[in-house]
Amino acid sequence: MEKISDQEESFEWLSYVKERSAETKKFTTKDKSARPIILEWIKTDIQSSTLAAFKKNICELACQVLAPIEVEFLKTYPHAVSQELFLKPCKPFFEQGLEAVDWQSVKEKIQSTMRQFYLTDLSSFGAAVIKPLLDDVYFLVALKDKESETLLGFTMLAVTPALPFGNVKIINIALIPEEKDSGLEQLLMSSIFTIIPQVKRIFLFIRPTNDTALKAYQNWGFVQDPNPIQDPNHQVNREYLTFLEYKTEHSNILQKVAETFLD
Repeated sequence: MEKISDQEESFEWLSYVKERSAETKKFTTKDKSARPIILEWIKTDIQSSTLAAFKKNICELACQVLAPIEVEFLKTYPHAVSQELFLKPCKPFFEQGLEAVDWQSVKEKIQSTMRQFYLTDLSSFGAAVIKPLLDDVYFLVALKDKESETLLGFTMLAVTPALPFGNVKIINIALIPEEKDSGLEQLLMSSIFTIIPQVKRIFLFIRPTNDTALKAYQNWGFVQDPNPIQDPNHQVNREYLTFLEYKTEHSNILQKVAETFLD
């Protein structure tokens, strides 16, 4: 039998996800305290108005949760402020030395930069800019309180042409701070196996200073990935990130959570 090349396998996976995964789904589950929770997701692409609307909806939650993580990162790696495009707007705050940094202002500037990203419709950048992203498939997952329909958390997933069969990338995941011990973040992560049951590997990256996330992911079966896949259209600075991966051949923790909460 002729062996399938890595490139052929990648496009086979991308085609499978485009054709076989559900466009949208919504159902009710429960958290650890038996509170009814709505979990819903949408499959979309870079040009969709759905993606733009989702980003706007999660904007404030993302800013609230993610900006403090970036602040703590800069306290340990201040030189990154001049090397990462996303953090460069904060550079003026560091010109008088680390001791003179107004960290509240840094946090507010990071939140402002985040808002620009989340509130901008990426399709508006034009064909030349978004062309490398046109084949990507995105899954937008929202977690809400059933009674109030308050947004409790979200995650964004992607499958791109560079990913081997069964691989899914976590773009972002966030949960409101009040829910940190409710098990909902693990529920969000495990929902991947309901959205795309054929997943073999989940991967993501976090700041090396984010000890809380690192501990949580390790408890869920993630391990550090010393040789991460670098998608040529989504390259990141490896110096300032810790890469983690979850392989179904080594762990079934998240699959069991999916069976418990999402059946």
